[in-house]
Amino acid sequence: MLRLSLLRGPVYPDPNADQGHHEFTYSLYPHAGTWREALTVHQGYEVNYPLMATTTTRHQGTLPSEQSFFSTLEDNVVITAIKKDADDNSLIVRFYEWAGKKGDVHVTVPEKATSASATNLMEAVEGPLTLDPTGKVVTVPTNAYEIKTVKVQFAK
Repeated sequence: MLRLSLLRGPVYPDPNADQGHHEFTYSLYPHAGTWREALTVHQGYEVNYPLMATTTTRHQGTLPSEQSFFSTLEDNVVITAIKKDADDNSLIVRFYEWAGKKGDVHVTVPEKATSASATNLMEAVEGPLTLDPTGKVVTVPTNAYEIKTVKVQFAK
């Protein structure tokens, strides 16, 4: 037996809350092993944030035919935000660890990164992070279930 509650109807503080037309997507994901081993969080993101492709024509530019701005080498991490810093030309990347594993997270960054810093959620710098000699990978010590924010500076 499977029971699925998709909507609740509270009467306080708004007696008219959740009324109207609603659409839901749900999926069953049978898998071997634990939900961590099956990367269930990744499967959920693939359902809720589908890849959207756009066709374009060939055009001039300096970027390669493939480009990844940020990624992680670990499967137990999800990048949730990438944005330009409000105060300078650096980029902010935020991620979280979802599987309960403490350890270093290796974040690949765009070329020409010169330094990286750990920040708090308000993006105030807390200290330097290790950037590998190629300038392409930042090592971020991360606790289980922790949200991390990293500020990456680039050459001008």
